[in-house]
Amino acid sequence: MLPFFQQFRDMGMKDKAAGVSAETAQQRAKEFHSEKFFHSLQSTTTFAGRKYTNSDMPSLKKMKLMADTISAVYLDGYEGRQ
Repeated sequence: MLPFFQQFRDMGMKDKAAGVSAETAQQRAKEFHSEKFFHSLQSTTTFAGRKYTNSDMPSLKKMKLMADTISAVYLDGYEGRQ
């Protein structure tokens, strides 16, 4: 599994261990589809002491696919699936 997605699986596992309800886990999985979440994924680079932000957003189709994958990986971690 790619490290990027592994962090969401780990988050699901931690939430389950912390006693987060299934309903709350489903709500969190839905939050991965929000525009606010996608804006938080914008990449930044520091070069010569200046911070640069890549404001290019992937296509709507790619964002939906990423959100679906992140949600599924999170729930797999929460439910203990491999």
